[in-house]
Amino acid sequence: MNKQKSIIPKTDYSRIAGHFDRVRTEPGMLIPLITRYGRINSSSTVLDVGCGTGRFLVNLLSVTKCLLFGLEPSLEMLREAVLKDSSKNITWIQGDGQELPFSNEVFDCVYLTFVLHHIERKELALQEIYRVLKKGGKCVILTTSHAQIRKHVLNDFPGVTAIDLKRLPSILCIRRSMMKTSFKAIHHHVFHRPEDTSTERYLERVRNKYISTLTLFSEEEFQKRFKVFQERVHLKYGDKIERISGFVFVEARK
Repeated sequence: MNKQKSIIPKTDYSRIAGHFDRVRTEPGMLIPLITRYGRINSSSTVLDVGCGTGRFLVNLLSVTKCLLFGLEPSLEMLREAVLKDSSKNITWIQGDGQELPFSNEVFDCVYLTFVLHHIERKELALQEIYRVLKKGGKCVILTTSHAQIRKHVLNDFPGVTAIDLKRLPSILCIRRSMMKTSFKAIHHHVFHRPEDTSTERYLERVRNKYISTLTLFSEEEFQKRFKVFQERVHLKYGDKIERISGFVFVEARK
C-alpha cells in the first residue's frame, strides 16, 4: 500500500469538526459488529485509531463498559469528543496512527472506522497496530470496497468516484498488507443495508459535505459539481432515494 502515494489534498478535519456529527449517520448498528469481530468484552482494552469526535467510542462504552482509548490527530475533533464523553471514562489522546504513543502489547483490540485511507503510510500504521496488540489481539478495519464505491449515489457527483478509487485501498490490498505485517486469520465481511430517504434530505447532507471527499474541492468547484449532481439525482430518483449502502469489515488476529 505504500506505493499508493497521495496525489490529492487531505481533508482538514479542523475546519469541519464543529458540524461533523450533524452530517454523519449514527454508528449504532455498527457497534455490535465491531464488538463481535474485535472480540470485545467488559475486560478488554481497546484503541480507536482516528477516533474523530468519539462517536464510536461513546457508543461502544455504553455497550461494553471496557477500557477505551481514542487517538486522533485533529485537536478540534478531540475537543468535540471530550465534550461528548459525559462519562469521562474514555482516554483521549492527540496522536498519529503511524506512530502510536503506546508500549508494546497493550490492547486486546485496535479498530479503525473509515480511517485507513486518510493515513499516508498505511503499512507503517498496520505495523504499529500489530506492535501494540497483545498476542491473539484483534485488528478491525471498517472501510468500503471499490465495487461499493462505484455503486454509490455519489457516483453521479462529478469527480468523487475517481478520487475515492485512488485514495481508498482495495480490500485485496488491505488483506495483502495485513498478511505482510504478520497478521493471521485475515477475513473480510461484506455488509449491505437498505436506505430510504427523501431526495431533498440527501441533497442537504451532500450540500453540507457529509463525506470527506466532498471537502477536497474548492468551494467554487464544489458548487459547480453539486449543481450537476442535483440535476442527475432528481432525474434518476425523483423525490425519494431508495438504495443499498455497503461497507466492509476486514479483521485479523496477531
